[in-house]
Amino acid sequence: MSRSTTRSAGFRTVVFTCLAVTVLDGVDLLMFGAVLPVLLGEQVWGMTTVEAGFVGSLSLFGMMIGAMLAGYLTDIVGRRPIVLACVASFSVFTGLCAIAPSLEIFGLLRFLAGLGFGGALPTVIALTMEYVRIDRRQFYNGVVQTGFPIGGALVSVVAIVVIPLFGWQSLFGAAGLIGLVLFAVAYRNLPESFAFLVARGRHDEAAELARRFDIGTGAESGLAVAGGDAPAARRSALQLLAAPGFRVASLLFPLISFFGLLVAYGMNTWIPQILRSTGYDLGSALSFMLAFNLGSAAGMVVLTGLADRFGSRRIIASGFLAGAAAVASLTLAPVQAVVFAIVLVIGFCSSSQSAVYGFAGVYYPPAARGTALGLCAGLGRLGGVVGPIMVGIVIATPAGAGGVFWAFTVVGLAAALLVAVVPRSGLTDRRRPPASTGTAEQVAA
Repeated sequence: MSRSTTRSAGFRTVVFTCLAVTVLDGVDLLMFGAVLPVLLGEQVWGMTTVEAGFVGSLSLFGMMIGAMLAGYLTDIVGRRPIVLACVASFSVFTGLCAIAPSLEIFGLLRFLAGLGFGGALPTVIALTMEYVRIDRRQFYNGVVQTGFPIGGALVSVVAIVVIPLFGWQSLFGAAGLIGLVLFAVAYRNLPESFAFLVARGRHDEAAELARRFDIGTGAESGLAVAGGDAPAARRSALQLLAAPGFRVASLLFPLISFFGLLVAYGMNTWIPQILRSTGYDLGSALSFMLAFNLGSAAGMVVLTGLADRFGSRRIIASGFLAGAAAVASLTLAPVQAVVFAIVLVIGFCSSSQSAVYGFAGVYYPPAARGTALGLCAGLGRLGGVVGPIMVGIVIATPAGAGGVFWAFTVVGLAAALLVAVVPRSGLTDRRRPPASTGTAEQVAA
C-alpha cells in the first residue's frame, strides 16, 4: 500500500470515527426536543412548559461541566481515554432514560448523560485537528460537527414513525444500545493525540503512530514532532490561555459561544412545540426540526470551509447577522412553505457557532487546545442552559412566539459584534501552513 493511501486511510478513520461520535451525540441531545410535544401533550409526570424548559437545560448544564472538565483533562491524560469515557457515559445514561420512573429521575439522567455530551465535543475536535492538513483544520472541524444536525435529522425522521408505534421511550432505549456499539468501534479505531505523546516523552508510541498514519509535516502532528510547538509544551494550558496575545480571546470565545448556543439550543429544544402551537400537527412540527438540522449540517461544512479560505471573523460574523435577519422575519407570520425555507436558513446560519469552535481551535497551540475548546464549549453551554429556560418562560407570557423570535434576533446581533472584536493575534495570524510535507520516517525520527 502506498504512503498516500496509508495516510488517507488512517486520517479518514480518525475523521469518520469522530463524526460517528458526534452523530450519536446529536441523536441523544436532540431527542428531548423530538419527544417534548408528546411529553407535554400526554401530561407525562404532569410536566409543565416551565418544567420542560428546566429539564431541557439540565443536559446542557451537564454539558457545560463535562466540556470544561474533559477539555482540561484531555491536555493532561490524552484525548483517547476521555473520548471513550464520554461515549460510555452518554450511552448508558441515555438508555436508562427509557425506564425513568419519575420526572426527577429523568432529569437527573439527562444531566448525567450531558456530562458525556459535553466532554466528547472539544475532545474529538482537538483530536481531529491533529491528524488533518493544517490548512484544512477548520473544514474538518465542520465535517466532524455535522454529526449534531445529522443526528438531529435522524431523530426527526425516526420520531415521526416510531413514537406513534412504540412510544417515546423506544428512542432513548435504542440510542443507548447504539452507543455501546459505537464505544467498541471507537476503542478499536481512535488513536491517541500525537502531540500529547511527544510532549510526554512517549516517543516509541509516537513513532508507531507516525508510521501507521504516515504523518507528514503537512499535518499538525508533524509540526509537533518537528518542534513547532516546543515553547508551548513547556507551559501549562491555563498559562497559555492567560498569556499576552491570547487572554482577551480567552474571554471572548466563551461569550460568543454563549450567545450562539443560546439560539441554537433554544431553537432545537422548542422549535417543534413553538410551531405546533401555531397550528401545525406533530408531523409538520417535526419536519421543521428536520429542516433546521439539515440547514445546520450544510452550514457546518460550507461556513467552516469558507473560514479556511477567507478568514473566520468575516465568515462567522456574516453568518450570525444573516441568522438574526432570518429569525426576525418569522415575526411576519409567513405561510408554511416560506417558514420551512426560513427555518432551513436559520439552521444554516446557526452553524456559525460550529465555526467558532474551529476559530478557537486554530487560535491556540495544541498544548492548550483541549482546555481552550473546553472553556469555549463549557462556559458557552450557559447559553444553552439559558436558551430553553428563556423560551419556556417567554412562551408562557403574552409575548409568545413573537417575543422569542425578537430575543433571538438581538442575541445574534450581539454575537456578530463580539466576533468582530476578537484580537488579531494567536496562531491564526502568526502561523502559516508549511509549503511541503515530510514522510512518516522523517517525522518519526
